[in-house]
Amino acid sequence: MILELLIRASLVLALAMQSQAPPQRLIDPTLTNPNPGDVRMNQFDDPKGASWRVFAVDAFPGGPIAITAVEEVRQQNPPSRYAVYAGNRGLMPVASFTLAAAVVDVNGKVKATQRLGEIKNVQPQQVQRREIPIRITIVAPTDRIVFYVKEVKSEVGDFRSVDATVAELIMTVAQRLRVP
Repeated sequence: MILELLIRASLVLALAMQSQAPPQRLIDPTLTNPNPGDVRMNQFDDPKGASWRVFAVDAFPGGPIAITAVEEVRQQNPPSRYAVYAGNRGLMPVASFTLAAAVVDVNGKVKATQRLGEIKNVQPQQVQRREIPIRITIVAPTDRIVFYVKEVKSEVGDFRSVDATVAELIMTVAQRLRVP
């Protein structure tokens, strides 16, 4: 009888411990709208500080210049200023490069663009920081700021981004980073 009670108690304890285990979350490969916690969200290489409000797109994948971080620098009086960090990921120095900022509406459509000043003589692995106010249009609360590489001049060759391609990239990233 005692043995029977011990067996029942161990079964009840085993069932109780089993029911308290955290649920296993299965990732559906056919899911078209992943949550931010999904493993697949890690496949995108967003710059540090990227959010739905300010982000960057890689207009020249594999090129010597990469945007490594973006941020919104809050101020007491609007408009806010935005900072972008761009660096030379190549093995050769870059003679000059130009960044651009685009104001994007809630649906990902580009409202306006603003070229930033030219940055010259960037050595390999060197990162440059630029801080700018956006002055091109009235920025609504749901508008976003997107940075991208507009032009690169180096010993390897010259590159100029195509506006249509950049607009497609911005639309893709804007759909992934939805406005809350």
